[in-house]
This record gives sequence, C-alpha cells and structure tokens, in this order.
Amino acid sequence: MGNMKKFKEHLSESISPASVSKASQLIARYITKKAKIGKLFAVPGVEGYSNSQGRGVGIRFMVPKGNKSFRFNWTQAGMLGSANLDSIDFWNNEKKPFHVQFNQGVSLVQTLPLFVQMMADGFKKKKIVFSEPTNVALRENASNLVRELLDFLASRGTFTQNDIYFKFRNPGVGVYKELIHRFPTIVRKEGRKFSWEPDTNIVAQILKSADEILQSTGAVKGTVTRGASAETYDVDPEVAAMEANKDRLSFEQQLQDLENLLKLTVVAGSSNAIFIAGRGGIGKTHTTEKVLSKLGFEDGKQYFKNTGSISTAGLYSLMFKYKNQIIFFDDSDDVFKDQSSRNLIKAATDTKKIRKLVWNKQGSNVIEPGEMTDEEILEGGNIPRFFEFTGKIIFISNMKPDKLDPDGAIRTRAFMVDIDPTEEEIYDFMDKIVEFIPIEGGIVLDIKERKYVVQLLRNSKSKQTANLRKLSRGLNMFAGSIKSGIKVSDDEMSRMISMYA
Repeated sequence: MGNMKKFKEHLSESISPASVSKASQLIARYITKKAKIGKLFAVPGVEGYSNSQGRGVGIRFMVPKGNKSFRFNWTQAGMLGSANLDSIDFWNNEKKPFHVQFNQGVSLVQTLPLFVQMMADGFKKKKIVFSEPTNVALRENASNLVRELLDFLASRGTFTQNDIYFKFRNPGVGVYKELIHRFPTIVRKEGRKFSWEPDTNIVAQILKSADEILQSTGAVKGTVTRGASAETYDVDPEVAAMEANKDRLSFEQQLQDLENLLKLTVVAGSSNAIFIAGRGGIGKTHTTEKVLSKLGFEDGKQYFKNTGSISTAGLYSLMFKYKNQIIFFDDSDDVFKDQSSRNLIKAATDTKKIRKLVWNKQGSNVIEPGEMTDEEILEGGNIPRFFEFTGKIIFISNMKPDKLDPDGAIRTRAFMVDIDPTEEEIYDFMDKIVEFIPIEGGIVLDIKERKYVVQLLRNSKSKQTANLRKLSRGLNMFAGSIKSGIKVSDDEMSRMISMYA
C-alpha cells in the first residue's frame, strides 16, 4: 500500500499536459512490472483523436511483442489529470480495440491494477463495478467485495463498525451501511456491538443486487465493448507550423499558389472570397494562418475564425457581427448540407463590393433596420431583417471541389484552390521537411533515423492516405522506442507505424 501511495503522489504531480513525459514513464514502469508483458514504450506527447465514439485526448503505449497498444483517454486536454480518466482502449493486434468506458471520471492511479488484471483476463468480463476509495486498489467484481463482507460478518459472533473498517476500509463500511439501509432486520444491536442474523433469502437478494449496492456507495461502473475501428488524429501545432513555413519547407507550387491567392483576396481585394479544398493533413489551415499572421492579422481583430459546424441562424448572425471584416471558416463543411446556409454563403461571396444579406424567416429576435444600433442588436442577441456585407470569406474544406461546389456557383464568385498532391509528392515533401520537425519530450533523432521513419511510411501497407500527421506520429513512436531502450525490428516497427500512426 505504501508503494502505491508513493506512486500515486508522483503520478499526480506529473500527469499534466506540460509534463506528460514523466507521467508516461511512471505508468510504463508500473505496467511493465505488474503485467509481465515484456518491454513497452510510451509514444511521446498527448494524442488527440477522433472516432465514431467522439473526440478525446490520450496517452498511448506500445507493446512491440505481439503488436499490442493501449491508450488512457480523457475527454479533452484541459481535463488531463490523474483523477478524471474517461476510458481506456486496448488494441490486441486488431483494428478494433477493447474499449473500457467508465460512467464517471475515475482515478488513473487506482485504475492501473484493474487494467493489468483485465489484460491478463483478456477483457472477458463485459461489465465491471469497482470501488474507488482514496487508498484501496480497485476491484474488478463488485460481488467479490459484497460476498467477502457477508462471509466476514457471518463468521463473527458480534462486531462493531470499526471491525469492518479495519478489515475492508471505506468500501466495506459504505457497503455495510447500504445493506443496513436496505435490509434493516439483518443485524441486531447488542449493547455497543451488533450481531449478524440474515436468512438465506435475504443473502440471495443481497448477492443478486451486489453491483447496484456498490454503485450506490459511489463506486464506478465500467463497460467493456469493442471500440471504433477507424480513427483520425489531431496535427501537432509545431508540426503544422513547420508544415506552413515556406522558407524552411519549400512548399509545393499548389501551396505557393494558395499563399498568393490569399493575399490577392484579403489585401488586393481581387476577390471577395477564397475557397480551399483538399484532404486533411496537407497544410491548408496552417498555410492560411501563416499568411494572415505575416500580414499582421489576428484572430478576433482583423479576422474571426469559426471552427466547426454552425447553424443557418448562427451563420447569419456571425456575418452581421463581422460584416466589415474577414471571416475564416475551418472544418465547417456542414454549412453546405443546408440549402439556406449555402444560399447565404453565395450571397456573401458575390462579386459586388457591397452585398445585401436578408433574413426572410419570422422570429421574435428579428429587428427591422433602423430600430436599434448594431451594438444594441448584438447586445440583445438579435439579428436585423437585412444588412449590407462588405467583408471577405476564407473557407477551408476537406471536400473535393466538385463536392464543395457541385453547381459551380462558388467558382463563378470566388477563388477556388484545390490542394491535391499525389501520395508520392507527400512522401517526397516529408523527406524535405523531416529534419525540422520537433519531437515530443525533447528526444533527439538524427537525420538518418528521421528519414528511416519516412521510408517506413512510404513502404507502409496502411490504407490511410499519406499526410503530415502520420509523419509526426511515426517520428514520436520511433523516438519513444529508442528512449525506452527497446530494439524493435524493422518489420515490427513498420507494422506498428502502419497500424497506429
């Protein structure tokens, strides 16, 4: 227990976005010792991911022997901590992981013994309920604790609550109090002590509702399912910045054209809008942000960046609020699924210097122009019936141009840039930039090792398309294996990078 307490204290201090490396080493050391699975290594940094079950961030660990991998997950980077683990994924040389989802934030430190046991059992138990006091390791099966408590009480003539505490600590006392609450006749008071007098039927009822009883005392429930087979991963900000740095990276002509057209739009006024199409991970967003930054533009001042989906009403309101500025849409492809939103985009990107935008729907928040000032309209959460728009639109999409603009209406109004490099062009580009890409945790790789990772990616049999996010993840995986002192064969490293990068 003392070792676990010391481990918890160290880990609690370390588990933060700023010191993930130290925390990862502690976790890896613990699991290596307890699970007896051979050497493993932590992939440096925090892994942002998205799959059919949602988005999150996690700390990934690789087990070269058997091509296994597991990741401890949190819902968002700001919640990264030892006390609010959300879920665990475990890949056993398969595309779909075992996914352990907790019904509330749970202690990472106290989950580790449970996780080790679940790995040993092959994740056979699909539902688990376990107690989580501050100083007691977790139990995989609630009924074990309940049965042990019943056996203990039945073996004693009389007992006190302190007897239960010294034997089972807080989980046992909590369960005992819940039992008395539910079944008040099972104990009889004898002075300062109690005696245990249940009948067979009551014992059967208690065991049948063991999970429910333990959960009512504050225990955590976990459910084991098969997780999502496909995931995408967030690009590392430093890698993205390096990707967008033309002086170092010698960007493809497509990206150079993008830079020039952005300047023609936001500075020269040659167009009221620019639409940038192409798959993720090839530099669209960060090239755009680099150009805006070089022009001295800041988000919230000269332009406003909207990330994610937006309703038609939200789109109209946003255009009114920033009607004389630049609006930068990123990852907002849902706009084009709604015809009303599409029509607003068309009106806002027309070739006229001043464009009139109109809201034709009824609503209590719709104000006739002239009744209030713009500031009063915005402060009241209202929108005008119509207004004049003189702003610029930058729209980045992961869709192909024909999907983004099926009727050609946008291309007649605005610049359309299609960033569409071939797979080989991406790998050739990786070769040019790989020496400049930073690696998490301050790990150093020489140019030969870095180009080796590019070659592994080039030769990979992965069905995923080439992108710079894979390069960043591959470098971190390779660096993690070196830092951990693990010698992984070319075939093993190639397979892991192919499967997990």
